[in-house]
Amino acid sequence: MSEKKILRQKMLKELSLLSKLDRKKVETGQQMQLFTTPAFQNAATIGVTISTEIEWDTYTVIKKAWGEGKIIASPKCMVKTKELHYYAWNHQNQIQDGYAGIKEPIPEKTKQIPYSDIDLLIVPGVIFDKRGYRIGYGGGYYDRMLADYTGTTISLCSERQLIQQIPRESYDLPVEQIITEERILHTSEQNT
Repeated sequence: MSEKKILRQKMLKELSLLSKLDRKKVETGQQMQLFTTPAFQNAATIGVTISTEIEWDTYTVIKKAWGEGKIIASPKCMVKTKELHYYAWNHQNQIQDGYAGIKEPIPEKTKQIPYSDIDLLIVPGVIFDKRGYRIGYGGGYYDRMLADYTGTTISLCSERQLIQQIPRESYDLPVEQIITEERILHTSEQNT
């Protein structure tokens, strides 16, 4: 088993043991930090997944963005090509269970948004290092997308998800900022 896979499984188990109260504290801290960033405040269109139970809450982020008149675009997994296609949505009746039980926009009820129109992309992950490299959920979808994405990238995580260094492949690309319940890490500063 690869080192990344072992690290991912260990962290997912640790995160699954968090109490609801501890999860809520982390999420509240992340959201407070995120909402103060110029990247969030200035974004007209935000790309964000619709969180599952094992991920940090993005519904609060989505509702806050809608309240500020922002466009929310969420990904639909194209399993055959391992690509993410983003669609703008603004109502629960425009999403449904999709790949791996993840909520996804319904293409027939939403509008596809090109990567170039997404100002801020909130990139999910399981483990991060301070340079912005991440271990995701194992599908490689975001590795492919980040190669073509030129907007701002942010990941939400807990302090417990930060490790010294992620094992990297040549195709791995870092996110620009990591937001935890306690701080905002500007990863470009860590890479100099």
